[in-house]
Amino acid sequence: MTEQTSRSQPTITPDGATTVFEIFVQRKFCDLELASVIHTLQTANMVHGSPRFVWRIVSDNPGFVQGTGACIVRAEPVIPDHCLADYLIVIASKTADTSTWMARIRSMRRLGNAVILLADAATRFIARTQISTGAVTTHWADAVVLRETQDLPRLTESLSELSNGIITAAGRAATAELVIGLLAKDLPVSEITEIGRHLLLPSIRTSSSTQPFAPAAFHKFYDKAVSDALAIMEDNLSEPLSITEIADQVDTSQRCLERRFRAVFETSPGHYYKQLRVRRAHHLIQDTKLPLIDIATATGFGSTGTLSTAFKKFYGLTPSDFRGKHRERVLDYSAEV
Repeated sequence: MTEQTSRSQPTITPDGATTVFEIFVQRKFCDLELASVIHTLQTANMVHGSPRFVWRIVSDNPGFVQGTGACIVRAEPVIPDHCLADYLIVIASKTADTSTWMARIRSMRRLGNAVILLADAATRFIARTQISTGAVTTHWADAVVLRETQDLPRLTESLSELSNGIITAAGRAATAELVIGLLAKDLPVSEITEIGRHLLLPSIRTSSSTQPFAPAAFHKFYDKAVSDALAIMEDNLSEPLSITEIADQVDTSQRCLERRFRAVFETSPGHYYKQLRVRRAHHLIQDTKLPLIDIATATGFGSTGTLSTAFKKFYGLTPSDFRGKHRERVLDYSAEV
């Protein structure tokens, strides 16, 4: 096992024209998320030609802190209500105490500074907080568990959401795009594009982009009947088949297919099929300029009214409202960060 140690960060330039990030980590933090944050900031400084962005790593267990893998970082102690940065990014542990970083969030919000909670931190925040305005999100796998135990109408499947100055995010491999979105306030479009090119990103997804739903993306690893049924659904989004027809094509009964579907996805095949169609509509609304009637036809809803009802149930907005609010910004929240 190799050891990686993060020591000194860029020094703040004399003119003070810098944006400071505080990265809060806990033992067993996600290595990928920390590496994504730091490497994106390093790349931004390289593209910009000066240390425009600086960071420090802090922890409730200062000293050497090890992540879930081989990454080890040197973290400074957290001093309550002192040394607050422009941005606080929390990369928490699934099991460690939350009190220190929750107190840090309150300090940041009193100043009006932005807070970003990645994956595990977002999950623990959502589970402990009554969300009354805006929306929240986390990694889709944690969202499944949260929905089983709590009524969370404001929980979405977007890559990130903003509520009361706090960004909750899916994290993991989408972390770099989120950081790029934060930097977009301070850098020209040409530099943002160049950062994406250096990171070899085929595109920079917006915050409202739907998370790639792993069960759909990796269905080849599941029960063959379920895998085959998913492939049929994905091939027939514009002209949906009945569940009976799909069951016949995978050589099983409708009742058996429903039972096997619930064992994998904890939902019915009919509900999952509609979810696939709404997701496809979401992609077309966000990434194309197709008329809504054409999108409704392409996703098997037949009319804009039927599409609007289904879309609003999943995303809380009608397709026309969604398209109006989400323009060409990486972080396309309705409010400013």
